[in-house]
Amino acid sequence: MPQDLASLTELSTLEALIDVEGVDGLLAALDDALARTPADTRVLHEDGPTVGPRTLGVLRKAVTLDADFLREHPEAIFQCLYNRLRWYDAPDAARHFSVTGQGPWDDPEAHLHQLAAWWRRQRESSGGAPWVESLLPLRGALEGADVYLWHESQVLCAAFDATGTRLATGSYSDGSHADGNNVHVWDVATGKQLRVMEGHEMEVRGISWSPDGKQLASGSRAHEARVWDVETGEHLHLFRRQEGQVTSVAFSPDGTLLAVANLGWLIHLYDLDTGEKVRTLKGHQQSVLSVAFHPSGRWLVSGASDDTVRVWEVATGEQVARLDAQRSVSTVAFSPDGEWLAWADLDDVGVAETKTWQRVRGIQGGSRYSHVQWLGTSRLGLLGYDRLEVLDVKDGASVWSRPYSSDGHERGAAFSPDLKHFALTAVDGGVLLSQLDAPTPPRLLSEQHRVKHLWGRAEGALAVAMRMDGMLVIDAQGHVREPPPEANASNLHAWRFSGNDALAAYPVTSYLEDGWRRGIQLFDLARLAPTMELTGKPLEGRDASRKMTMKQVMTFSPDTTLLAGTFELGVVRVWRVADGQLLHTLKGPEAPVTMVEFTPDGACVVSGHEEPSRLQVHDVKTGRLVLDTQALMKPAVAYTAAARVPRIAVGRASGELELFDLTSGFRRVLQVSEEPVIAARLSEDGLRVAVCTLDDRVRLYEADTGRLMYEVQHPALPFLVAMEGDVLVTRSDDQKTRFFDLATGAPREVLDGNAEPDEVTRRAYWEVLSDEPVAFHRRMDTTPLARFHDSLEETIILRDGLVVARGLTVPDFLYVLKLHDASGGA
Repeated sequence: MPQDLASLTELSTLEALIDVEGVDGLLAALDDALARTPADTRVLHEDGPTVGPRTLGVLRKAVTLDADFLREHPEAIFQCLYNRLRWYDAPDAARHFSVTGQGPWDDPEAHLHQLAAWWRRQRESSGGAPWVESLLPLRGALEGADVYLWHESQVLCAAFDATGTRLATGSYSDGSHADGNNVHVWDVATGKQLRVMEGHEMEVRGISWSPDGKQLASGSRAHEARVWDVETGEHLHLFRRQEGQVTSVAFSPDGTLLAVANLGWLIHLYDLDTGEKVRTLKGHQQSVLSVAFHPSGRWLVSGASDDTVRVWEVATGEQVARLDAQRSVSTVAFSPDGEWLAWADLDDVGVAETKTWQRVRGIQGGSRYSHVQWLGTSRLGLLGYDRLEVLDVKDGASVWSRPYSSDGHERGAAFSPDLKHFALTAVDGGVLLSQLDAPTPPRLLSEQHRVKHLWGRAEGALAVAMRMDGMLVIDAQGHVREPPPEANASNLHAWRFSGNDALAAYPVTSYLEDGWRRGIQLFDLARLAPTMELTGKPLEGRDASRKMTMKQVMTFSPDTTLLAGTFELGVVRVWRVADGQLLHTLKGPEAPVTMVEFTPDGACVVSGHEEPSRLQVHDVKTGRLVLDTQALMKPAVAYTAAARVPRIAVGRASGELELFDLTSGFRRVLQVSEEPVIAARLSEDGLRVAVCTLDDRVRLYEADTGRLMYEVQHPALPFLVAMEGDVLVTRSDDQKTRFFDLATGAPREVLDGNAEPDEVTRRAYWEVLSDEPVAFHRRMDTTPLARFHDSLEETIILRDGLVVARGLTVPDFLYVLKLHDASGGA
């Protein structure tokens, strides 16, 4: 039975459709209803909003954006639709976007956010399943012509065929994804992938269509160029052993020759009938970055990093013209009528007449450009650092402009010959395909301000998201605040938080009369303002002020009354937080301190010295050295402390594990393995200790007696371990999290992805990170509570299930998420 506007805006109908007919069935139902619904139709839902055909169109786009995720997890249909619609036209969404003119929230019939809220009320009243709410808008336009073509990894180049109906892209999948699947062909009308060519094992930097659209050429970082049959995907030619990375490829207008440019200063011409090299064009003094044939086929133009544009006679290989530029030339193009040559110069676009090969003008645009393409004979399509533009060649006037958020990485662009579409590549693998005449959707501000680091405490009250241009503070209620610039002088240095979330600390460097001086800045988290700076005159011979790359480490005591930290070589200082009084100066080996911690009872300070592989323990009250022992410090510190008793354990490169009771001074050394001990974990009561070694084994010992309880041959190298209840949890270098029976060592379960064993065993919520969508779990529960459609690089789960995260699918994108249990609360 066909669905209509009224039924397809009911959450129950959408859930039933995707459950029975899948994503494609749901999309088909929306398409059918859209085709049958007159534009002026309006339906008022009881206790809900008024909906119309526009509602169906936005719903369809929302489903499309998350289609791959929904195919695997159709139960998340409400979550996906709510997180898209809630932020589409709500009045409070406006502050998250940059828009010229009106936004969706200004529309008199704005109602999508109301529809989302109505669905949420219905769901919560019936006690729906757990879900993940996004407290900030997500990437992806719900109206307009924008489509993202997703690849496994970064995309550097794109090209439309002569008809403008197909787009080819060159990407970089490094073997951890699909081996060598780096050349893709897409249908422009539908956004569907038509074919993938397998062969290039490194990133594809140049791509070109043959004039008849039957062949595709590509060049890669692996010093090779390839030619493909587009219809079959068959590999036709392989031109190996180029002198450097291949940067650009171009077919001659008659399709008989292929020009291949590389970083080795040369251009080679190949006969595509025989596959033989015809000739080599020599003359550039540095890397050749771009090549293009004249429409007549008589000449080839090249641009290089030697700041020149050169023109070559194809038949003879002779250089017929040289034009000097003010910068490296990465893009060159002939006009379709062959009368003009264009290239990107320092502050403009250079244009030369092909009759004389003389530069006749420079066209000033709004940016420096890295791509130039003729659109007919009177306009140029250009790629700037933060915008795409179309300029009129005669007067340089901007005919069209499309801003985008620069991510600081190299991009590529393409314009279709029919002047209808453009494509913009990106490092995150999302190629933007859209229409030149389509309205520009609002720009998401968070895309322009990517997050570089996150700092906070698990189950703490707030987190700090550090950007290149400032910071944001996010609390456990999801409120996001931006302190004034003068409140933060930490740049990108790491922050540490006190246990009560009242204070944070971070390294600072000041210039005083006697030179540079390092210190530690205390920061009031309630007022979002710095308080006092903890510093002191460096000890003679220990001053590290000139070692600007030396990492400073610091930590608060469990009761927040003290702070231990470093700014000298081999010295740990302990201050009283209340008044900044320096209590102790603890000297160790004259090398950088790479780890400082308090023991769980706050009685001792533990410091790690990487270069001499030493670990020291000092008494907090007296400053007395309690323990100085050899320890494995790199790549991670093999140290653990029991939570409820004064006992620590230290691993060594010799394969030994030292157990030390801080109160009695009793020491026991166990020869665990012939290979280094790389991680250890004491149970909270200190009675058992789990040990990971470089021979891929996990061993469990009785701490009091030193008796080996069992040994587990791990399938991969385990480098983190924790235990709780009757379970032992490990994380290993094969990107898996494993669960074992604590009593016997018998394997229980394996999760694909990385989870922190300590968080699995101790936190109310924990997450599994991988290249796949993130999965959130309850404490010690291996069945996911809920999933979110993007993959994440870094997360901090604050109290009450508030998640602050940095994106992996969308690199460095800031996510603020809320975990909801079935009742609707966290």
